[in-house]
Amino acid sequence: MAVRESGEDYLKAILAIGRGRGFVRAVDVAGRLGVSKPSVSKALVGLAREGCVEVVAHEVRLTERGRAMAERMRERHEFFRALLVGCGVNAMVADEEACRLEHCLSDESFRRLARAVVQAGPSPDAAAAARTAEALCEPGGVPGGQGARP
Repeated sequence: MAVRESGEDYLKAILAIGRGRGFVRAVDVAGRLGVSKPSVSKALVGLAREGCVEVVAHEVRLTERGRAMAERMRERHEFFRALLVGCGVNAMVADEEACRLEHCLSDESFRRLARAVVQAGPSPDAAAAARTAEALCEPGGVPGGQGARP
């Protein structure tokens, strides 16, 4: 069975806490994610069943599989956050939206998107793309008459 989006968030939180403190406890994960300790305990049971974490003497440890998944989510998050901030999105909003975007794409689609963004770089087409995107954000610019702006 695959790890769900919430499980990936737990893994990413465990990775971040471990890097910052050197060890991770369930209460630390609860605090970081804003969830209850019983919710963390339940999630850890599922993640342990999937071979992603081990809990030893109240310390939560990522397995090799769990660490790889957490790193993948962290890299995706950083990519989307940087992309959004680079497009002028407020850093806090970009961080929240990167959290959602990191889960949306298959590995193949993400690799292709990342490659396309890197290869595109600054180009004359960027100004045209920006004008097109701006037009789509205007009321009536998106099919159905719904724009992104009020």
